[in-house]
Amino acid sequence: MAVAPQTVGLVEAATLPLPGLTAWQTLNWLAVSAGERLLIAGAAGAVGGVALQLARARGVAVDALVSRDAQVAFARGHGAEVVATDPDAFRARSYDAVFDTFGAFLTDAVADGGRYASIATQAGPVPDLSARGVRTTVNQVHEDGAGLRELAGLVDDGSLRLRVHAAFGVDRIRAAHRRFLRGGLSGKIAVTF
Repeated sequence: MAVAPQTVGLVEAATLPLPGLTAWQTLNWLAVSAGERLLIAGAAGAVGGVALQLARARGVAVDALVSRDAQVAFARGHGAEVVATDPDAFRARSYDAVFDTFGAFLTDAVADGGRYASIATQAGPVPDLSARGVRTTVNQVHEDGAGLRELAGLVDDGSLRLRVHAAFGVDRIRAAHRRFLRGGLSGKIAVTF
């Protein structure tokens, strides 16, 4: 448990725990630090957007794969250097770490001796890269009150901006689901009670 961020409303704050902790814990596993290069696949999504902001706050050089041209501005606006919709735009073996949020399997992008983390459990296991000295994981989020407190502090100091695409009352749950299925979201869909 942690106190919610004080600088945003409760609906916005409710979008922090799952994507925030997933990004936080995966970046910690990747052990990315200032001066290293990170590629995030899905950098404009819920988890990827948080990971992009957190990595930049740590001084990491970040490049971003996004799924639509409309997401390029978000990734650039949050500090990504190279942003592309084409996975082939990224140089082979040039990243210290790769964070894959949706199963893009950009395994050629990670440098020998690097780290590769996926959160896309539905996409299957990450290929074995041990012959290149690359450590891999499919990361699963776990409860973490201390991490959540850190994230809330980053929201409050302005280092992390949360995104809500739309909020629906619980009486409009079907409309919320239909909006989610249409895709093209610029943030989370929130359901209020």
